[in-house]
Amino acid sequence: MRQMVKRIAAAGAAALCVAAAGCSKQLTLEPADALAQLKDEITFTDQMTDMDSESICRFYDVDTGLVNDSSAYVGSGATAESMAVFEAVDADAAGSIADALQTFTDGWIAGYSDYKPEEVPKLESAVLEQNGVYVVFCVSADNTAAKTAVQDLLNL
Repeated sequence: MRQMVKRIAAAGAAALCVAAAGCSKQLTLEPADALAQLKDEITFTDQMTDMDSESICRFYDVDTGLVNDSSAYVGSGATAESMAVFEAVDADAAGSIADALQTFTDGWIAGYSDYKPEEVPKLESAVLEQNGVYVVFCVSADNTAAKTAVQDLLNL
């Protein structure tokens, strides 16, 4: 009888492990699709244009060796608005991309302070989120709503 109880307990524990593993589904995104979805959900005041991957890395000063794929929309420069989705080669690279985007933001805050100080609050509240290998950056007309959209996208 004791042996049967142990077997039932072990089987139950194994079932819980399998169920728990099934619940922790890894996020998978296509940066271009994710960016298009976010563009539909986020308010921008500037006319946004898309960039190719090499230009994105150059624009945000991100090492191309860190990036598997990326997609971005940038404004005309009349505003600080932009948005990018990066798929990094691994989670460490994603952290480095996030660091580069923070450095980018700090530099733009300094630049826009003189050029268009009304854009600085957008930059100060910029959305920068990471989940695994994915990093999303957004400066928009409504960063509060953008943060919600980005967190929903990344399942945060």
